[in-house]
Amino acid sequence: MSATDTRQAVPGADALLDALEEAERHDSEGCMVLRAVRDESGVITDFEWLWSNPAASRALGRGTDTLRGLRLKDISPIAGLGGRLAVLKQVVESGRPAADSFPEGDAWLLGTAVPLRDGVLLRLRDVTSALRMEEGLRDTLDWVRDVLESTPEAFFTVDAEWRITYVNRQAAEITGRTQEQVFRKLLWQACPELVGTLFERELRRVAAEGSSTIFEVRTAPDRWHEVHAWCSGQNVSVFSRDITGKKRAEAERDALLTREHSGRLEAEALVRERTEELVAARERLVQSEKLAMAGQLAEGVGHEINNPLSYVSGNLQFALEQLELSMEGGILGKNAPLAEALEALREAREGAERIRVIVRDLQTFARADEPHLSPVDVHAALEFGLSMAMPHLRYRAEVERRFAEVPTVMAHEARLGQVFLHLLVNAAHAIPEGDFTRHRVTLSTRVEGPWVVVEVADTGHGMTPEVAERVFEPFFTTRAVGEGSGLGLSTSLGMVRSMRGELTVNTTPGVGSTFSVRLPMTEAIPDAVTKGSTQEVPERKRVLVVDDEPQLASLLRRLLGQHHEVVVRHSGREALALLEQDADFDRVFCDLMMADVTGMDLHAELLSRGPELLSRFVFMTGGAFTERARAFLQTVPLPRIEKPFDPGTLRALVEGAPPRARALGPLARVARSG
Repeated sequence: MSATDTRQAVPGADALLDALEEAERHDSEGCMVLRAVRDESGVITDFEWLWSNPAASRALGRGTDTLRGLRLKDISPIAGLGGRLAVLKQVVESGRPAADSFPEGDAWLLGTAVPLRDGVLLRLRDVTSALRMEEGLRDTLDWVRDVLESTPEAFFTVDAEWRITYVNRQAAEITGRTQEQVFRKLLWQACPELVGTLFERELRRVAAEGSSTIFEVRTAPDRWHEVHAWCSGQNVSVFSRDITGKKRAEAERDALLTREHSGRLEAEALVRERTEELVAARERLVQSEKLAMAGQLAEGVGHEINNPLSYVSGNLQFALEQLELSMEGGILGKNAPLAEALEALREAREGAERIRVIVRDLQTFARADEPHLSPVDVHAALEFGLSMAMPHLRYRAEVERRFAEVPTVMAHEARLGQVFLHLLVNAAHAIPEGDFTRHRVTLSTRVEGPWVVVEVADTGHGMTPEVAERVFEPFFTTRAVGEGSGLGLSTSLGMVRSMRGELTVNTTPGVGSTFSVRLPMTEAIPDAVTKGSTQEVPERKRVLVVDDEPQLASLLRRLLGQHHEVVVRHSGREALALLEQDADFDRVFCDLMMADVTGMDLHAELLSRGPELLSRFVFMTGGAFTERARAFLQTVPLPRIEKPFDPGTLRALVEGAPPRARALGPLARVARSG
């Protein structure tokens, strides 16, 4: 049946529906007209939409025009409006309005149906919020009831007729009766002993005046209670607590009340202070995403700087070695300008070394979340933390190092550096400014059994035992609001424990504090790649250099070419083509990150085609700033060197290459498409 036919089925429908549409179009509540659909015997079997306003259409998730002509069961699930056929049928047949609520999608709707000719006018109102509020109110009442039943104090309420509407277990016990015996009884009948007492007079006054009061009553010869009564509407609520002890010692009562009052004030002040601290901590945590982005940027920048820095520092070292050899051999003689040039080269080398340290620290910061445990030099980690903390320490104390010879420890390099940074900054904040020469921060290392112990000691103000007990708690700080989040030491403790170590503190007020970091040592592993370990007359070997930086490849040819045969290729693809013809190399230096075929791709290719050659590979990296590169370096057990590298390390790697029992044959060729 069309919309026009539908309207003609009900005499005067056009005028009625037009009036409704005009009146209800902008109403925020839903409104619709449904016509009863009957079978041949006249029994209502369904309802058909004649009209609905936009609010009703939205409630059912349909457009206004799409509802006309549809039937109830065609559009709404049984749990929703589609399941209200019987209610609507009753409205039509009885001629009386009806209302009920039902779910429709994610909302609860209250439908009010009134008969309208052979159909119904149905109004829909969203009552989702009201139902949720009602449910919340029920939960709150249940919670309040649980609280009142679990409190050690007595509590009861009476209505305007003095009928007991609630009594908790403690209040019933005071009267010597059960809750069932007094519930819904008149107060003066349930407890006749109260008639004519101060208790009755005060409660009647509160009820008459609509006020509140506090008074004391004797409930037994040796028992006193303090009663709080207040009027709320037509009800009177009574709260009573035992004050027998207070009455026995009136002097102690005043002290107790004073302590309670001051305790409330302290609690409120503490809440305000903690709230301010949490707000400040939240603001700092919001910056964590920015710090993560800064870490990624630092990693990428470090990688790009390390490549040119490698051939700058390497060429400086090579030039210095060659000039120093020439001067020592008398080839250039005593030449003052040349000596000054040598000094300038040394200063330039020192500058390049400082840049290398800065880049290393940036990359250490960028790898702060690296989960891999590896051998770490605690002295290097200490120096990293010290370099980052010096702006805080420079004007407060002198730094003294007492380093012993200690083995490496199993740790996260970046996290350990962060721990030492936190401890050094904490030491700086414990020392007042303005007396640099009197204060000292001492860094010491030693071995204790299977542990390496690192101590950071300061001569600051120290801590009281109460503060020392809480110093590792999250958000606990003695610094002013806004100056400290209280997360530094708790985070450091978590980092040290994640490395299977322990962090403790020993402190004396007015003397200073010593923080001790204990970490498990690694077994002493002989370093096959040691600076300056070159032989007097090195054996000539064949070296392949794979790097897409021409200057870096040129540097390696210059450093190694005096004693060894050096072959250079500028991409992984060129290296593969060479190895297919000639794979007889003693050592292969391969860059990890290249634009064409990377060192990782070359490694994957050789695993299937020439795995025996991989034992001669050394990967060169300026920083693994991609997830793939990080995973590769953590899982592939091949040697690697960080850019910029030391010439002595390169020579030692070549001279320490594994001996070849036989010449390596070329790689097996594979078919390539295209």
